[in-house]
Amino acid sequence: MSENRERNSAINATANIKVHHARICDLPPNVLLKIYRGGIRSGEPSRTTSQATEMLKKIPPSQRAGIDGKSAGGNVQEYLSDKHASHIKPHSKGGSNNPRNIKWEDGKENIARGNKPMTWQEQMRLNSKWHFDNLTGAVKAGVKATPLGAAVGAATTAPFSMLTNALRVIRGEISAPEAAIETVKDTVVGGTVGGVTAFTITTIAAACPPIAIALTAVAPALTVVGTAGMIYEFFNILENHKQEVKVYYESLTQQELKHLQAIENELIHGHHKNLEFIAEAKAVNQTIKNRPIKPGIEAAVKRYQESVTIAQSLGLTSADSPLLGNSVYPSLPL
Repeated sequence: MSENRERNSAINATANIKVHHARICDLPPNVLLKIYRGGIRSGEPSRTTSQATEMLKKIPPSQRAGIDGKSAGGNVQEYLSDKHASHIKPHSKGGSNNPRNIKWEDGKENIARGNKPMTWQEQMRLNSKWHFDNLTGAVKAGVKATPLGAAVGAATTAPFSMLTNALRVIRGEISAPEAAIETVKDTVVGGTVGGVTAFTITTIAAACPPIAIALTAVAPALTVVGTAGMIYEFFNILENHKQEVKVYYESLTQQELKHLQAIENELIHGHHKNLEFIAEAKAVNQTIKNRPIKPGIEAAVKRYQESVTIAQSLGLTSADSPLLGNSVYPSLPL
């Protein structure tokens, strides 16, 4: 799988991440009542909207995060279902209902403390619990976002992997079954990259509202970048295919040239051998012609024997002349 495809999977997965932190307007009526009236005695005035917003922000960011206002409000409702607005300094000791004097605490623990002031150890424990709840909520949000990120990553990767491997099949580099296996592998990698990206970014954004706001702001730009990256990848695949085909045919041309050169060398070698044979044949022919011609039968037989010897030295057999049969030389009668 190419780096471009991995980058596109990560960008597209990030562009599809939605993290929304609940606002006052997103809260269900019963949660609004708890935000405005939590810890306030009957007859005392409710908190202002500004103070209610502070009370909302006392909830760990990830516990008031969702993909939209409705889901974020639902998460706040779930988190506060067993919580009380506990006073650090109780009413009986002159404590106020100002958010600075309030911590969200398990209802049973608040009731068990009664009208005693909250010790510093208890405050430290609640602070640690706040961070723990923020972490667990962020991880939970990341896990929920992972399937969508994986789907986006796989969808981003699969078409281009199919195109790449189909072109490899056309070029003869791999078989169709091998192309299918490679496509599956690339798709799994793309899905993994998308899932891991979605989990990581969502986890961080859920735990840190400024990052979520920045992510929302850049999401349109990321969508444009992701789309541009996919278009670039498409044309890059075609260009690579073009180059591979060019190299392939150039290699074929070189092979053909080498083959033709080998044939030419063989023909030249054969021609030189023929020229040598012709030169030898001319020399032999000249030798035969220059033999002295003597009268008489004995001289004729001797010339015949010499001719047979010359013919055999040239590799001729009875298949070439019946006069060479059995290689028996006639002799003069005594």
